[in-house]
Amino acid sequence: MYIMENLLGVILCGGESKRMGADKGLLPIRNTIWAKHMHEKLAMFHLPVVYSVNTQQVHTYCEEVSPELLVVDNAEVEGPLKGLLSVHQQFPDKDLLLLACDMLDLDAGSIDHLLQEYMRDNQYDFYVYQDVDFAQPFCGIYTRTGLEKVAGRIMIGRLKNYSLQAIFDEGCTQRLQMRTQHVFRNYNSNADIEAYFEHPPA
Repeated sequence: MYIMENLLGVILCGGESKRMGADKGLLPIRNTIWAKHMHEKLAMFHLPVVYSVNTQQVHTYCEEVSPELLVVDNAEVEGPLKGLLSVHQQFPDKDLLLLACDMLDLDAGSIDHLLQEYMRDNQYDFYVYQDVDFAQPFCGIYTRTGLEKVAGRIMIGRLKNYSLQAIFDEGCTQRLQMRTQHVFRNYNSNADIEAYFEHPPA
């Protein structure tokens, strides 16, 4: 059992997928929904979890998830950073382990390795897996110190690029070697879903 009192899991539920025409986090899978399926992947690590949603999603997510577990976007930025900073504002003393709601193939081993590195060396702002040309922003840890620096740069107008890749490049980032690439796959279309159910992960 892990003892990580300062770590909070965050399931990013980014709203409607234009290619799917539906909210991915609410899609059904194995008697649950995608968002809660991702929550279950963190259950063995005994981490508290919240769901990052926008204002339009609150009503529908309240039918599936306890309202106290929902964190509504309120940061004045765009993209995934909006959800991250909104959770950071509500839980300023927590480091955040960020998962996307559509990482259906993510395995426990990848989460475990990330957590081991996070606990072994706490000097970094961010802990992410590095692909060949870019870092994987999901299944990554964003420390409160790192997010405080980002929020500070936004406040004084020094952060012009809200992409998480730019955040990693500017911050002190621990880049872990990817061991299995397919576990970071995102499911963005109906064809992706059909392929998943034809060949589900073991």
